[in-house]
Amino acid sequence: MYQQLFAEEPGQFDVGIYRLRMEELLPPDNPANALFYRALEYALDLHEGQMRKSGAPYISHPCAVAYILAKEMGIRDPEMLAAAVLHDVIEDVPFIDYEILERTFGTVVADLVEGCTKMTRLHQDRAVLKDLTHSKILQTASRRLGVLVVKLADRLHNLRTLHHLPKPKQQRIAQETLEIYAPLAAKLNIFHLKRELYHLSLSYLYPKKSKKILNALRSLYGHASILEITERLKEAFAHRDMDVIVRSRVKGLGTYYDAAKGTLRLANAENRVDFTVVLPCNDVDACYCALGVVNSTLTPVPRSLRDFIANPKNNGYMSLHTRIHYKGENYLVKVRTAAMDEWASHGVLSQWNNPEMISEAYLKDISEFLRSVGEYGGPPPQRRNLIQLSEAEEVTVYTPHGDAHTFPVGSIVLDFAFKIHSDLGNHCMGAIIGGRRVPPTQRLKDGDTVRVLKAETAVRFDPDLERLCVTPKARNAISKEIARRRRNCAYHIGRDLLLQELLSHGSTPRALEREEVPLILEVLNVKSLEDLFVMIGQDLISPHAFLYYLQDVPKKSAGNTRLRPEEEDEPAHERKVLKVNDLDPAVHRFAGCCHPYPGEPKVLATLSERGVTFHRSRCSDVTERHGLPPHKLLDVRWGDESPWRSPMAMWVRVMGSDKQALLPLLGNIPSEIEVRRLEGQFRTNLPQWVTFQVILKGFEDAQRLFGCFPSGTVIVERYGSLDAAIDLED
Repeated sequence: MYQQLFAEEPGQFDVGIYRLRMEELLPPDNPANALFYRALEYALDLHEGQMRKSGAPYISHPCAVAYILAKEMGIRDPEMLAAAVLHDVIEDVPFIDYEILERTFGTVVADLVEGCTKMTRLHQDRAVLKDLTHSKILQTASRRLGVLVVKLADRLHNLRTLHHLPKPKQQRIAQETLEIYAPLAAKLNIFHLKRELYHLSLSYLYPKKSKKILNALRSLYGHASILEITERLKEAFAHRDMDVIVRSRVKGLGTYYDAAKGTLRLANAENRVDFTVVLPCNDVDACYCALGVVNSTLTPVPRSLRDFIANPKNNGYMSLHTRIHYKGENYLVKVRTAAMDEWASHGVLSQWNNPEMISEAYLKDISEFLRSVGEYGGPPPQRRNLIQLSEAEEVTVYTPHGDAHTFPVGSIVLDFAFKIHSDLGNHCMGAIIGGRRVPPTQRLKDGDTVRVLKAETAVRFDPDLERLCVTPKARNAISKEIARRRRNCAYHIGRDLLLQELLSHGSTPRALEREEVPLILEVLNVKSLEDLFVMIGQDLISPHAFLYYLQDVPKKSAGNTRLRPEEEDEPAHERKVLKVNDLDPAVHRFAGCCHPYPGEPKVLATLSERGVTFHRSRCSDVTERHGLPPHKLLDVRWGDESPWRSPMAMWVRVMGSDKQALLPLLGNIPSEIEVRRLEGQFRTNLPQWVTFQVILKGFEDAQRLFGCFPSGTVIVERYGSLDAAIDLED
């Protein structure tokens, strides 16, 4: 029926037949359904004359999305279906906006359509727009979950008609589906949708490997072992007068895809066939009896039992899992009730028409996940990584009070702390697990009982922790904190640079209080003086741009001619000064091109949105390769009169021509400097080096340490805050 109705033939789409098919699913004699048919007429009018790449009328696409929702997903909500046929009108019709849809169809429909609309009208790079679109969809879906369901149906139809597009676009859409939409379908536990999204995407991305794997799987459908296992289970349950349904399933292409490695191989799957035992009743105790029948009939694999009834997955999935071994192969057997089976197959859609049946805890968990990923301020690949991690295997850990919490495999103590409470995460300095103190980076294992150790003040986490965390809430919290620290530092740097500039022109800080300052900010498209300081501290605006418009401030240029801001330059000896009193790994970076060290004389600094980068004054990257003008470089003055806010753990590498020349250098390290984790390379005909970790408390410590090595023999590989107890070892 679907193929006939949406054949995508050039110029063909019978709206009359479509309306008849929808009337079978959504009876027009129900007054509530009138909203959908009114939206259908509205969409027909707005999309008139528009065509798809296949040559079919464009209206066939939104109609197909609504049909998928109604026919394949069982949704009968008129507002959802109305939003489905209208989901592209804001994007494709210039004169249609949210307010018009709200007046015509109500707030719910307008919210759903707005949430599905791509960010295409902004003048941004395509990759940036795509990430902004994903962020918007997820944040809107955290408030109205229907947005995500409509987008999943939209993506499914696009994949089913992907063959009409050029190959590069096929690849982009398929890759985006693997990274975003298929994992989100899994998060909602919509199994059949997830399976088809993976199947279609992988078929386009890996056509040869997909065919090879599918050919290998075809032989499993009638395999003797599969039939024998099915019969043995049926006989065992019949012998015990237990009425159950036993079915086998050959796993789809998605099982053989490793998202972390980007590979599609038969070896990626633990088992290729699983069996499901469904009890028609909803007696949970009977599931455990059925599990006993399975394990007494077939040989179970030791320690393979997973109880997702007592400890459901985050997506609401419940079943008992056990692996069996039969004739040289392992197979997965799932035991569940009929209600569990319905949720396992359709997830949140199984109760979509009865929303009161969906638990508040589940909706809260989904909403928090979508909001956290949507609000994440890190780079786009990290957002995609967070979505993919949501589909990973899970571990269950416990609070000291016995409350169970599930996390993706690879989660660390900090993930646990942030899930319990944001304040606990911000003050997490480690945990007690199994009677042993562990750092915030300790990975969680099944059955761990975790007691978080709370610092008196908020811990200043390093950027590396964002990468180590697995859950969206933890990553998002760390990302926001790092962004706050970078902005705060940029504010102070920008303010200081602007004041230096005013003083160098014979003016005073009172110039910032003049009446024309708000007008200058408006001309520069800056909201406030605070934002101006931040933008100067991030090298997004030059102080000269502000001074250019400031009245009665002398301009130091030849012949008293006023230069435009971008033309102003200064002699190298008039570089502004950046005073550095403390080190923050989120803000300060030592360039890998010339390897300066903290406290080193004659160091220059460059500014960016990510913070401050230090270079040696003769670094070729600064003076030659990038050719930065003098006013883009700052002379660094280290504030060595006071210790850093917290000690720093620095990983230092010392290099030498041979062992005899290298080892004596280590003896020069001052005795008051704490040295940890010493390792080195001493091999014939290879460069010799020693790497060690030192604990430094200020620039004086750094100068004493690095001053005892000859120039060019020592570099800072990385550093981190000691109070965060971060273990950055690979």
